[in-house]
Amino acid sequence: MKQRLCYAALSFLVAVVTVGSLLLTPAATQSRRTAIPSHAQVVYSRDQHDRFPPFFPTVGNDWAVFSKVWKRAFPGAEKWPMAVATVSFGGLAQRPCRFSVSELSASQAVALRWRCTFFPPEGVSRVRPYAVWPIWAFEDSSLPSWARVRFTITESLLICSVSADSHDMYRLLNVADGRAESMAD
Repeated sequence: MKQRLCYAALSFLVAVVTVGSLLLTPAATQSRRTAIPSHAQVVYSRDQHDRFPPFFPTVGNDWAVFSKVWKRAFPGAEKWPMAVATVSFGGLAQRPCRFSVSELSASQAVALRWRCTFFPPEGVSRVRPYAVWPIWAFEDSSLPSWARVRFTITESLLICSVSADSHDMYRLLNVADGRAESMAD
């Protein structure tokens, strides 16, 4: 009986320490600028939002419908500090990649990553990861046929790209990881 009590107490302590470290340990803070390629054109950057940012108007005619779908899938996203930019990687159809980078707290990043992993919103599915970062695809009928929406959650950033080439997300993560020059350099 005493041994079971010790095991239960030890298990409880390990669980509390694990959850506490995941939620309370500050992540390596990354600025939005670390994930924006040096040759990108910043369209929008603001620390506090008073409305949903002008990210999705650039992807098609039904942007208002898609913005509502995105906001429903990720409530509170309009409150996160965000930068919106466009960059040409020379991918499929030579369309520029439009992307947003939002700054998250460590607990927001962990919660959002777990939510997308275990309880993904409608239209969200996992695709090939980049190193340790999972990547998700977001599909909706309101998107233009060429648009591939991919997003990932790092320690403190939500990076979302809309591009004709689904590999543009991996190029953006090369920048965020310091493998390519960013605006922060």
